[in-house]
Amino acid sequence: MAPKSTSHRITLERIKETRAAGGIVAEKNDPRIACRREFKREMTNQRVEFRLLDSEGRRVATGSAILVDYSPQGAQLSHIIFEDGFWPDGEFSVNFKVTGGPYEGVTAYGTPLRFAASRANLALRFDGLYVKL
Repeated sequence: MAPKSTSHRITLERIKETRAAGGIVAEKNDPRIACRREFKREMTNQRVEFRLLDSEGRRVATGSAILVDYSPQGAQLSHIIFEDGFWPDGEFSVNFKVTGGPYEGVTAYGTPLRFAASRANLALRFDGLYVKL
């Protein structure tokens, strides 16, 4: 059976044949794992309340979402429902607080990496993570 042209292994082999391979090898000693995530994502299904803040720290939107997964560096929110406001048209940051389950009370601050309005999905990199004891 021939491997699929979109498989991860074929992608890695193609990367190793390019000029970018030298840069990847310089960052990671083993080019076979150069494209893997640094930290494993932990899957979850927690409800969160979120706020979108403009570059000056003013709230531009609030709502609720589902925390789909997280790692030490960031998280992914999905099923975003806005109660007030909508996606800002400029730079913004995200603040969310887990409202139930085993992580209730955890608050995170982050910078958006990418979002898909069609799926109401937002990925972010953590700037800070806080737990209320």
